[in-house]
Amino acid sequence: MSFLLFVLPFSLALYICFIIYFWTGLKRLKSNQNILEHYPLVSIVLAARNEELFLPRLLSDLAKQDYPADKLEIIIADDRSTDKTWECIKNYTNRLPRFSGVRITELSDNMSPKKNALSRAIHLSSGDIIISTDADCLVPETWTSSMVSLFEKNTGIVVGYSEIDQSQKSFLCHYQAVDFLALMSANAGSLGWGNAWSGSGQNLAYRRSSFDRIKGFTPVVHQVSGDDMYLVQSIAKKYTATFNTSKEGFVKTSPVLSIKQFLNQRIRWASNARKLPNQNVFFLFFLFSAFLCNTSLFLGFFSSYMFSFLPVLLGVKIFFDALVIQAGSTIFNTPVNILTFIVWSLFQPIYIPLIGLLGFIGKFHWKA
Repeated sequence: MSFLLFVLPFSLALYICFIIYFWTGLKRLKSNQNILEHYPLVSIVLAARNEELFLPRLLSDLAKQDYPADKLEIIIADDRSTDKTWECIKNYTNRLPRFSGVRITELSDNMSPKKNALSRAIHLSSGDIIISTDADCLVPETWTSSMVSLFEKNTGIVVGYSEIDQSQKSFLCHYQAVDFLALMSANAGSLGWGNAWSGSGQNLAYRRSSFDRIKGFTPVVHQVSGDDMYLVQSIAKKYTATFNTSKEGFVKTSPVLSIKQFLNQRIRWASNARKLPNQNVFFLFFLFSAFLCNTSLFLGFFSSYMFSFLPVLLGVKIFFDALVIQAGSTIFNTPVNILTFIVWSLFQPIYIPLIGLLGFIGKFHWKA
């Protein structure tokens, strides 16, 4: 237990240093919406598998983009769907020439499913800039213009903000919103210091030349997920990465519907960190500090020596977490339910070790 007396304060102090890093990075972010004077050819690509419930909403949003129609193409890859996803796609490709689709009927022997679907769509595209999102997302009509406007001479990738759609008003929905805001705020804060750690495939834009230079998805060809983290870190090593702080480029994504789905999703995300080639060491160090801090807090509940100190130490951690959540909530205009935040904070010492361990051993399910 004397070991825990040393590890817990040390790991908490280290964790707080990272939290301050994120908070100050968020403060460094500036409104960066530019006026478009040149309209490059843009390709929006997405992969969809059994998304008949959500895909029509997204396609409707994409059809309303304010970007010049002759400079925009939208390519949807149907990844072996067994529902009416292909019919949804054909409904648009038959009516609007800027929409096209590719139907994948068999698993690839050389590439994991989602990367294969995205690669097929990118291969068919011709845009100088590629923008990606997910089939269960909602995008504003200004989305394309907002993302494209941030590409300057040496910009290789633009990371966009994504948030959970809280229209369902359930506790699980609000919990996911806080958790996702924390992730996005950390990513944005690190980019505020010029350090690109990750992003979400729900809202990414990158140059085709940048994608080609990192050899596409070839280095992670068999990894089932993590394409977003891989793209951000790999492209940012060679070019400038930018975070889009404009609400005109924000994306909403649908929450998962059960605790089991939520845990599976987060475990899958956690599994990505250990598999990427040339991983950002600073990023891994933060993940380790968060895991060590929360694990130490959890173990402290079983120590009679530590139990009296835990309320103070946990309170300090919650205070600093609140700084980042509040900053992210303000910058990205994302409401946070206070009670949900408190519950989220109290669950972190259990949630983080569990997710971290299961992610490390790859204990999750993915669409086959």
